[in-house]
Amino acid sequence: MGDTDNPIRMAAFEHVKRLSDAHDHLTSNELKPGFIFRGERIPLVNPQRGIFKPRQMQHLLSIKTVFPKPGAKVIFSNH
Repeated sequence: MGDTDNPIRMAAFEHVKRLSDAHDHLTSNELKPGFIFRGERIPLVNPQRGIFKPRQMQHLLSIKTVFPKPGAKVIFSNH
C-alpha cells in the first residue's frame, strides 16, 4: 500500500478548501460524498463515528466531528 496517508490527507484538505470556497458554511451534506483520490472514493466523514480511518489510510482522518443544528450553541470549535 505504501505511505499514502500524507497525499490523501493533503488531497482531503484541498477538497475541503474548494468546498469552503463554494459554500458559506460546510455541513455534513457537503462533506458526505467525500472525494476521489487516484480513482477511489475517500470518505471525509462517517455518520456513525466522528473520527475514523478510511480503509485506504493507515491512520485517522478527521475533518470535523460536530455538526451543530441550526440555532444551537456550539460548545467547541476549530478556531
